Amino acid sequence: MADIAIIGEVMLEFSPLTGKDFTLGVSGDTYNSACTLAGLEISTTYITSLGEGQSADIIRQHAYHRHVHLLEPQAVKNKSPGLYMISNDETGERFFDYWRNDSAAKALLNNENLLLPLLKQVEKHGYLYFSGITLALMNDSCRSMFQQFLLDYRLQGGKVIFDPNYRSKLWLNKAAAISATDEIQAYVDIYLPGFEEEECLFGSTSPDGAVKRLLTTGVDEVVIKNGPENCILINNDHVENVEVTPSTDVVDTTGAGDTFNGGYIGARLSGLNPIDAINFAAKAASKILMIKGGVLQSKQLSELKASLNSKIGMTL
Repeated sequence: MADIAIIGEVMLEFSPLTGKDFTLGVSGDTYNSACTLAGLEISTTYITSLGEGQSADIIRQHAYHRHVHLLEPQAVKNKSPGLYMISNDETGERFFDYWRNDSAAKALLNNENLLLPLLKQVEKHGYLYFSGITLALMNDSCRSMFQQFLLDYRLQGGKVIFDPNYRSKLWLNKAAAISATDEIQAYVDIYLPGFEEEECLFGSTSPDGAVKRLLTTGVDEVVIKNGPENCILINNDHVENVEVTPSTDVVDTTGAGDTFNGGYIGARLSGLNPIDAINFAAKAASKILMIKGGVLQSKQLSELKASLNSKIGMTL
């Protein structure tokens, strides 16, 4: 089974309980996916920087217990992890307040001399995954270096996976996000957008419109997520609607797309075809909707692993 390297930022998370009470968690878009993948027993390396202090140690302990291997630069002084606070409306939809502008992860993603040596350590991994948040935290120089690394990585046989995960507050403006997302697609093998990104960034007015655009990008494998609606699979120019069963017990939507991505990637790396992988990923996402926070609990991951093993057995 192939191993995967993931690049991004993991933060402390304050999630509401009742009234003014909050619970402390550990989360971040690509990190949530990493925890899902590691829970499915995929060898997972997570490239980030946490800096120093108690908050950094809390995250390191969390990653250790989740079997996510952290790959960090040597000690980054006077930096610490970012943090964010969640609020939810009556439907479970989430809203965020962030404190991340001076985080250790952002410092890493803006320093070629720190980032490139870490990338070189994972150039033999079979898969590399990152998101639009990862790109947004990079400056132009690091983004250009990263694109060259991806070019070389793919020439050596590596596969690149990307979720655009657009967060407007992280970009200078929408034009910068559109340009960076458009450019990076030339280096991507598996693309995992939400329809909302296609709508907001590229002006698609319907999933069919998004399909027409994505067919021109040259990406071999695309899964368009659309909340509780059906997913659309583009696989080597073949387009198929894949029906998913929406969850009826929504407590918190935090991490739903991240968990879907982790489930999809894990299923594909385990040998499932794209349609079966979408069905498995939707099942994983439905589980995260039932709990607070963005990372599945150990019991849920064990159930998913058993389900995946059963599906793998049926394909043998």
